[in-house]
Amino acid sequence: MKHSVTIGVEFCFKGEVFSPCITIDLDAYFQAQKDMDYIYDQLGKSIGLDAYRHEYDVMVMQGLQCKKATGIAVNHVEGGQIDWQSLEEAWRQASDLEVLKPIANKFFNVESLEDEPKLAAALLAAYRTGQDKAVSLSKINTGWNEVF
Repeated sequence: MKHSVTIGVEFCFKGEVFSPCITIDLDAYFQAQKDMDYIYDQLGKSIGLDAYRHEYDVMVMQGLQCKKATGIAVNHVEGGQIDWQSLEEAWRQASDLEVLKPIANKFFNVESLEDEPKLAAALLAAYRTGQDKAVSLSKINTGWNEVF
């Protein structure tokens, strides 16, 4: 399933109205660990603005409006506002569960982790513990490599 949001902002500068709007692929956005600056940069680019223009400064002072949401984003938009924190956590969980589905199928003959919430929670906890351990070992090894 595709997860995306169409975001827009409306602002006026010297009597001219600007209404840039872009669609963000949330899979690419979260995988690349982008932030709000990226969204404003893309909105600016869509109408030929860069960060050095006064119009851009006015644009970033405006709140973003979600015009359309698909996939997991649908559940995290209310009144045109996106709850980015809960959306990212839900996306991470869904993404992690996609990795775990083949494991559940292979070892437990489970087709859908949605039908087995306890198994899903256990696999997810083990998976994330492994990720945390890998990150911590990576930091230790990085320090070791810096000695040489």
